[in-house]
Amino acid sequence: MAAMLPTLLFLAVGIFLFLRAERGRVEAESLARSEVVMTIIDSSLRGDTAALSVLGSSIYLETREWPEFYPRLKRAASANPHWATVVLYDVVAGEEILDIRRPLTAPRRTALIGGGDLAAIQRSEGPFVGTIQRSPEPMCFLFLPVRRDGVLMYVFAVGIKAQHYQDILLGQATSWALSGTTAAVVDQAGSFIARTVHYTQRVGTPATHYVRDSLRRKPSGFYRGLTYEGVKNYTAYYRSPWSGWSAHIAIASSLIDTPTSWSLVVASVAGVGCALLGGTLVILVLRDMSERRRSEEALRQSQKMEAVGQLTGGIAHDFNNLLTAIIGNLDLIRTRVLGQDRVHRLAENALEAARRGAKLASQLLAFSRTQRMQVQPVDLEKLLTGMSSLLAQSVGPAVALRIDISAQARVVSSDPNQLELAILNLAVNARDAMPQGGVLSIATKLATRSDTLQLQKGTYVQLIVSDTGAGMTEEVRSRAIEPFFTTKPLGQGTGLGLSQVYGIVSESGGAIDIVSAVNAGTTVRLILPLSKQIEVPQEPPVAISEDAKAEEFQGARILVVDDDPQVRRFLADSLRELGFSVVHVDSGQAALRELDQLNFELLVVDFAMPHMNGAEVARAAQEKQPQLRILIVSGYSDSAAIDAALGSAALLKKPFDVAELKEAVARTLSSPA
Repeated sequence: MAAMLPTLLFLAVGIFLFLRAERGRVEAESLARSEVVMTIIDSSLRGDTAALSVLGSSIYLETREWPEFYPRLKRAASANPHWATVVLYDVVAGEEILDIRRPLTAPRRTALIGGGDLAAIQRSEGPFVGTIQRSPEPMCFLFLPVRRDGVLMYVFAVGIKAQHYQDILLGQATSWALSGTTAAVVDQAGSFIARTVHYTQRVGTPATHYVRDSLRRKPSGFYRGLTYEGVKNYTAYYRSPWSGWSAHIAIASSLIDTPTSWSLVVASVAGVGCALLGGTLVILVLRDMSERRRSEEALRQSQKMEAVGQLTGGIAHDFNNLLTAIIGNLDLIRTRVLGQDRVHRLAENALEAARRGAKLASQLLAFSRTQRMQVQPVDLEKLLTGMSSLLAQSVGPAVALRIDISAQARVVSSDPNQLELAILNLAVNARDAMPQGGVLSIATKLATRSDTLQLQKGTYVQLIVSDTGAGMTEEVRSRAIEPFFTTKPLGQGTGLGLSQVYGIVSESGGAIDIVSAVNAGTTVRLILPLSKQIEVPQEPPVAISEDAKAEEFQGARILVVDDDPQVRRFLADSLRELGFSVVHVDSGQAALRELDQLNFELLVVDFAMPHMNGAEVARAAQEKQPQLRILIVSGYSDSAAIDAALGSAALLKKPFDVAELKEAVARTLSSPA
């Protein structure tokens, strides 16, 4: 018995601590999940807000040409299938001007629909998120006040189907492994917007008083309650400070109370021998708990960055569409005013600013991990040798540069151009942290298993970039990779450097770790997969004159398909100026009708369109005309989705100018059908 006592005591205390930790894990995961759900819903609401803001800036609000404005609103609604209606309300006259659910008639006097509170909208600085309405169908209204000279003139109201948020909630709930879990999203008034159980009966009805009481106490936390189905539960919740909506994850009480009850029983048994093994067990348990906290923090950070990445990818997509029209038309203006120096200079300045915007969008795509990367074996020694002079120039003479590449950790899998950009970003950050000079060290070594717990099994390399600079506080370090977060003075940094590094490393299948302390320097570890292959030198491509190719195919008939009228007009005008015969349409269905009537040499089609995307249009078009060549243009952020759908079609990324369009068209026309 004396020999067995240490083992029995260790087992008893271990079970006690494990059960208590299990409760803490369930609680922490539930809180993180509620925050993730609201982050994704807020991202969707902000996307709808951006689309609504475009409508609110329309010139038709000045001209009051409602018959012309009405079909545009109908098109906007069709491009957003989760929109149930769009309503325009005249605040001064107290009239509803139009509602796309009914034919356009004379304005009618009525109160603002959707439970809109004019006083609350008047006080709001921008868009206002409303509450759930059950009739005629469950929907939530998003309001946009339109002011002229500080006076509220109009209110736009977009009715968003509650089913849209139900789909988001169910999509998240499918990944949860806990049984007996009920989740819900409620509005500011405490009514259900979405619910994983009995949705059709509960949508639009008040939640239990436990939900409403918790929201009055504080914006997030944990409470005990009872569902409408009579299930006792513990609920984690998070309320969005922007929309006022909140997500609630209810866990059956047994998942929390049972571990607690058993932990007390085990604690009583283990108390007899705790004095014998207390010291040893404390050390082991603390180490286990520290590792668990680190893993949970990594998961929570990963979920947050994934949600922010979806948001930034969507913004970059819309931004690229706008920049395509801006850059293209500025390029056309520049070429048509060659004799007017002042106008030409103004066009050049505007074009340069637009290209800077395009660079910003590409940085956003790098963070969102959706850019196209050419992952291949990269020899780090060769890469750093080739860019050593650039690094030395970037950090300046006051900073000593040291490079130490291990022979066992030399070749990694990544995109060489993107990895070079990541290293340069880290070097510039290190230089800024050492204004009086210091040492910048770049080294490699093989990663241990503890360094790669969050990654797939395999062999990894640590690319370590460290400096002797001022270092970071813990608060700054924890936010360092968030997009647009910077400690630099206004105008001296975009806050996208480390975000871009994060996106590049993640897309390569690796991870990033930052260790820093005030006055102790900073160490950034890029953990990248080790490549067993040897880097193959790339032969430079033979330059072929695209102008000669374009002239060879002048007069070719081209069909342009894009649902954005400004981009479509730019494409058509540019191709006509290049000598091509152009027909342009706004949808895939219209394109297929044109292909039934005429033969074309080239189809230029946007990827992201309603009803049929560009890849679907291309496949249907080649069934009608097998020799038809395809060029897909897209500002869509998800390059992986495009790659899966493209097949053999060529791709031109938005934004682009006339010269890039000319080159892409010539290259596509000269390629085999």
